[in-house]
Amino acid sequence: MNDLPSETEQVYARQGMGQRIGFGQRPALLVIDMQNDFCDPDAPTTLYPSICATYEPIRALSQQARARGVPVLYTQGLVAADGSSAGLWKLKMRHHGLRGVQIEDSRGAAIIDELAPQAGDRVIRKWRPSAFFRTDLEVFLGVRGIDTLLVCGTSASGCVRATVTDGFMRDIRCMVVKEGVADRSEAVMNANLFDLNQKYADVVSLAECLTYLETLPGLANSDATTR
Repeated sequence: MNDLPSETEQVYARQGMGQRIGFGQRPALLVIDMQNDFCDPDAPTTLYPSICATYEPIRALSQQARARGVPVLYTQGLVAADGSSAGLWKLKMRHHGLRGVQIEDSRGAAIIDELAPQAGDRVIRKWRPSAFFRTDLEVFLGVRGIDTLLVCGTSASGCVRATVTDGFMRDIRCMVVKEGVADRSEAVMNANLFDLNQKYADVVSLAECLTYLETLPGLANSDATTR
């Protein structure tokens, strides 16, 4: 986030942007689209190798969240095998048009083994960039009274950004964990994190999130199940 010219930062600062939202009282961890089609070195839509640096931060957050009884939610971006659900993706992105990535029930669409969901975690199947769009995510956040999402995953400029802006519109505090997100270009990622931090979310460090989780009172274990 520090690669932008200082005059850009000054413009936003003069207009009073970039204030802190702050953590709420009832968080959930949201891991976005950590799938083989984004992590495998030879996948046509890969973010390798930069995405590998997110594995350990996400693992540490997941372990701490589970230990504190904080819900751990995953998203899985999918396309129907016949391509019928691809919508405009098939026009905008060649490999969606070729039905080559994120195909439902394929290995490429599966969440990577390194970050596999555990018992009690929930997997949200989604068909568009935002985890909120026509999914049951909002139902599960509502019944648990979740007011804060610790957001990580991929890509920062795509599904992470779409989900965070949708969360903001629902008055959910989105904390984007900077060590836990990736993109295909460092410049693109930094620009998007800067903009999100100015308008829609707090971009926070892994250390801040782990400390926050440590200080939470014990929460009841989630009654959600992985599916």
